[in-house]
Amino acid sequence: MKTTHSTMNVLVLALVGLLLTPLVAQAQEQQKLKVQVEVVLVSRKGTEVEPSSLQKMKETFQRQNFNFTSFKLLSQQSLEVGSKESTEVKLPNGVNASLRLLRMQGDTATLRVEVPQLSAVDVELGREGSVYQRAGKHVGGELILVLSSPAAK
Repeated sequence: MKTTHSTMNVLVLALVGLLLTPLVAQAQEQQKLKVQVEVVLVSRKGTEVEPSSLQKMKETFQRQNFNFTSFKLLSQQSLEVGSKESTEVKLPNGVNASLRLLRMQGDTATLRVEVPQLSAVDVELGREGSVYQRAGKHVGGELILVLSSPAAK
């Protein structure tokens, strides 16, 4: 059998392509990030802070001139947020917020947070601290999503 250089080159390229295919597929796999999601109802009715761990949130809001006096944790869950599909968070006001991982760079992840008829924002989440995102009105107050890394808690 007589082969030419161009036929040999095609065979070599085909073999290289077969060897690289698993690497390309692996690079395109979905990235995932664990996120602690709390839904907090804040209002100006009463002075309840429940649980007491929300006192830190209350102080942060006061420093930023958000004059809410009552903070109540409604739900808390740990979710895996991926880069390919959004993860839904059911809110008590009947709306589903969605979270999607846009990118991870060093110790910082960028998440897209979408609340229908309210906002779609990109937030940066680090290993420490929390991100607060407004999630709509509910029973005389406002719902706030508190996003943090499970390690930050």
